[in-house]
Amino acid sequence: MHQKVVKSGTYSLGVTIPARFVHALGIKAGDSVMVEANVDTGIIRLKFSGAVQLRLPSSKQAS
Repeated sequence: MHQKVVKSGTYSLGVTIPARFVHALGIKAGDSVMVEANVDTGIIRLKFSGAVQLRLPSSKQAS
């Protein structure tokens, strides 16, 4: 998935979180996020606080 980098303030940049992840993880504006960055690999990992229970699609059981 490709996302654009957007300006956020004078010197900061940001990347938007796609709506499907926001809804699936229950993320809200103002929530805390742990950011782990590895400059050598260019990988940034985000960890959102709080336990989140994802809903699974219901399946009809044969009777």
